[in-house]
Amino acid sequence: MRTRNGVVLAAAVGLVLVMAGLGEPTAAPGSTPASGASTAHTPAKIADAAFLAGRWQGTMGAKKDNHVEEIWTEPVGNNIAGVFRWVKADGSPSVFELLTIQEEEGTLALRLRHQTATGATWEGKDSTVTMRLSEKGPALAVFSAFKDCGDLAACRYEVKDQRLHIEVRFAEPSSEEAAKGKKARPTLRFEMERRPL
Repeated sequence: MRTRNGVVLAAAVGLVLVMAGLGEPTAAPGSTPASGASTAHTPAKIADAAFLAGRWQGTMGAKKDNHVEEIWTEPVGNNIAGVFRWVKADGSPSVFELLTIQEEEGTLALRLRHQTATGATWEGKDSTVTMRLSEKGPALAVFSAFKDCGDLAACRYEVKDQRLHIEVRFAEPSSEEAAKGKKARPTLRFEMERRPL
């Protein structure tokens, strides 16, 4: 998201992606991974993402006057589901997000879709941002770009001291883009505190 001072903040893996100018997905649904996307993955089960379960809240913006909240379910079957919302300082919703993590092909796939305050999606009708697990730990999951990720390179989730730390990394521009003056987006970091449901 862009705050009044132009600082881009990450939320729930990818909320900021479209708000920061992600635009339309770079590949059509069902296509192969985009150039530069990772095809490697880390073997995992859904239990490896169970540390995300719960309600997380934080404040964002230069004045810390925007509210962000993310809620993840406990694993059931081979998946967990998450929702995210961003509320502006005036109390109006800025964006909503639906997230899922599911066991696929021996690893975990993170998918997300963004919605405006009125429910319109930013991704194409049949598109989702898809990332695959590339690193894991007891309270760590790093997902790397796989399909329809635009310039998103990786999203890192880690729980430390009852706080959810999220880091969003962007890909370096191609040599052609760099020649035209395009620069990589800065890495985005934020944290949320665990709250009771």
